[in-house]
Amino acid sequence: MPGASMVQRLLQSADDLIRQKPNSAAYRRRAVSAAYYAAFHALAALCVKSLLPKPRSDDEVLRVYRALDHGQLRNAFLQQPLKEHERFKDIASLIVKLQQERHRADYLPPDSALFPENEVRDLLDQARVAVDLIDGLNEADSRLLATSLLFKERKS
Repeated sequence: MPGASMVQRLLQSADDLIRQKPNSAAYRRRAVSAAYYAAFHALAALCVKSLLPKPRSDDEVLRVYRALDHGQLRNAFLQQPLKEHERFKDIASLIVKLQQERHRADYLPPDSALFPENEVRDLLDQARVAVDLIDGLNEADSRLLATSLLFKERKS
């Protein structure tokens, strides 16, 4: 997969895990986690592309990636200005769902029945939809999403 992005590599790794050992609870859980991280990296890449002019230094890119906070993603989508925009509703619901499932995959105790193969495949499909929606945003919407995810609203 020469030239593939981190997003595509994460989705491919999740596919590989499910294909190699669909009966392994550990592989299924890692695939769920990779699905969320693919969507998260799509958001991070959008932030970099929207806010940093080319040429970009590695340090600048790193700062943007590190500024994107997993914990604040859900809150950002539930607040102004994102919650009122129709374009962001599907992205928000997919990201929140993937994040919730990633938490379950990473933090629940071992359970072989957790995440049946068909559920994992569905979550991978949802991650692909989220990535496509993120990649399909126009420049203005991308910039609005990036600034809303990276910069907190100050309370007056």
